[in-house]
Amino acid sequence: MFANWRYAMLLLLVLSMATKVNAAVYRSKPQPISVLLGGSATLPCGFDDLKENEAVHWLGPPNLHYISEGTSVSGKYPRMFITGEGNSGDTTGVYNLNIRDVKLEDEGVYRCSTFSLKDPEDVKLTVIVPPLTPPIIIERFASPRVAGQDLQLTCRSEGGRPLPSLAWYNGTTRHSRFAHAAESTDDDMIEYDMYVPYLTKWDNGINMTCVADQGLPSLVIPQRTSITMNVLYPPKVYVPQSYFRVREGEPVNLTCTAEGNPVPVVTWKRLGGAHWRGNNDRGHSDIIKAVSRSDVGTYQCKADNGVGSDVGSIRLDILYPPSIKETFDETVNVLYDSEEEFFLECKADGNPTPRVRWRRKNTDLYFNNPLRFSRLDYQTEGTYECVADSLAFSESVKEAVIDVIGRPDIRGDPETAHATQGSSVTLLCEVTSDPPPDSIIWSWRNPEGREITLTGGSVDGLTIRGKTTDDYTESLMILDHVSSAGSGDYICKATNMFGSDTREFRVMVTGPPVIMIAVVTGVLVVSILLTLVAIIFIVRRKDLICGKKEKGKDCKDGQPKQVNLEPSDINLDVLEAATKPLPPPRMAKDPYAIGISYPRFAVPAHSYSTPDRGNRGECKHQSPHRHRHKGSRPQEEIEKIEREYRAPRWQLLSDRKDVHQYDDALGEFEDYHGAGRY
Repeated sequence: MFANWRYAMLLLLVLSMATKVNAAVYRSKPQPISVLLGGSATLPCGFDDLKENEAVHWLGPPNLHYISEGTSVSGKYPRMFITGEGNSGDTTGVYNLNIRDVKLEDEGVYRCSTFSLKDPEDVKLTVIVPPLTPPIIIERFASPRVAGQDLQLTCRSEGGRPLPSLAWYNGTTRHSRFAHAAESTDDDMIEYDMYVPYLTKWDNGINMTCVADQGLPSLVIPQRTSITMNVLYPPKVYVPQSYFRVREGEPVNLTCTAEGNPVPVVTWKRLGGAHWRGNNDRGHSDIIKAVSRSDVGTYQCKADNGVGSDVGSIRLDILYPPSIKETFDETVNVLYDSEEEFFLECKADGNPTPRVRWRRKNTDLYFNNPLRFSRLDYQTEGTYECVADSLAFSESVKEAVIDVIGRPDIRGDPETAHATQGSSVTLLCEVTSDPPPDSIIWSWRNPEGREITLTGGSVDGLTIRGKTTDDYTESLMILDHVSSAGSGDYICKATNMFGSDTREFRVMVTGPPVIMIAVVTGVLVVSILLTLVAIIFIVRRKDLICGKKEKGKDCKDGQPKQVNLEPSDINLDVLEAATKPLPPPRMAKDPYAIGISYPRFAVPAHSYSTPDRGNRGECKHQSPHRHRHKGSRPQEEIEKIEREYRAPRWQLLSDRKDVHQYDDALGEFEDYHGAGRY
């Protein structure tokens, strides 16, 4: 019995090994497959080493029920059939399960196997049911939203088998910010929320898309639903150019851009203006075809969209040439020598602001504005120009004539004139006056202070001439052949309705050069005579001493001798028929020195030589000491010294009176001046 058991086990082992060696294997394993509801599905299955009579079985849902054996399909599955390779009837090792018009109940696990197949493979058939409608997007808050608020969007997909997965996309980029999946309320719906706690203007206009994807793009195209974000935000104004500088008369285009949601309305206004420019002028540009200086200022463009508003500013600067305002008269009358400070202000308008200065007409000498003078005189009078200039334009000029009126003004200060006797003296009195002087009078003041009026031709040698120009009046007084008696103060006086002015000339008449030469010559002659007298005195003294030697006494040179000489009265000066004794000797001085002065020795002697003096007549006053020769030389004739005669300086040349005769005290006048004297 035991032997039989051992025999049976050995037989089973042999059969098992034989079976294992000849077991079928999958040529192509069944693969999971998905199919749309109502579509067709093919579950592949093929074997190698399949025995000739070995059957292939398909098992399926539910719970791996028997479907087919070989090519025979159970009657319970009328929509299923078995096909060979290439859907042919050749089933050599190939038994593909085909399902038509797939139903939901067809979904499940399928198995293709045979008796000899050791490890059969199970595959799953999935029936895909697309959602009936695309997903919907639900806004949880009122729309539209305003920048700064929060936002919650919900994407909901209903239906579909399996349920699709949901995702949010910003354009083509998956958006995961603050998004989370919400639990479905049932098996037939899924929701996916997106929450934005703070909206900005950059969120406006973006395209948010919810995608429902079942994960089988080859079978089911993902369904999409999109929404464009509408975020309201206040306007923002941008000014491309905030400053314009144009010349008057040129066009200008003021431009600003504004953005906002909703689109803002743009209006223009000039600051300081009473209304918006154009009132209903809306747009991004404000065009002024020809600007004027009145258009200068700051312009604002205002953008408003109901959510908020914003403004932008543009500064418009108009360039126009300088123009001088009418702030002063063409002619300005001022009083001469007024103590009040005079000023004249010039005002000018222009852009850029002009530089305003004053200048005297036809000169390049400029003065500051306002034009000021601390003291007005006739030199100030003239035409002045107010000059307004700027870099961009040529200068503007307006003239003003300053007319100085008042008392006369004599040019120059008191003056001293020196003249020699017999010469001519010319005194000029130049008078500036407005109105012109009614009179110009010359007068002479005597030493007692009394003034004498002078007229042309009233005094011998006196001439008065006058000349009038547009600028001044001139009076010229000429004194011909003046003498020392003509010395004194000469006064020019000019008078008009406002007053008068004077100028004094002091005339000093001195002796002519001939008198001076005579005086010098006289001094030299007197010096020579004194020298000769000294020589004669010494010679006589020596002769007396030597005479005593001849009588028996020794006469030695160099020894002192006693000589008794009586002084003689010697007069070398004949002046006005009066003689003068010689002055006493001055012991402290050299008797031969030149320069000893004598009172009133003012008239020189003649300058002719000594040999010619004998022909001049006898000298009334002789001196034994004059021209004495040395030794036994005889005494020469004493020469005469005559005083030179001169005629009086003033003499009557006609019946007209002399200047001195205009003085009532004529005698006193002549005593003082010395009639006929120099």
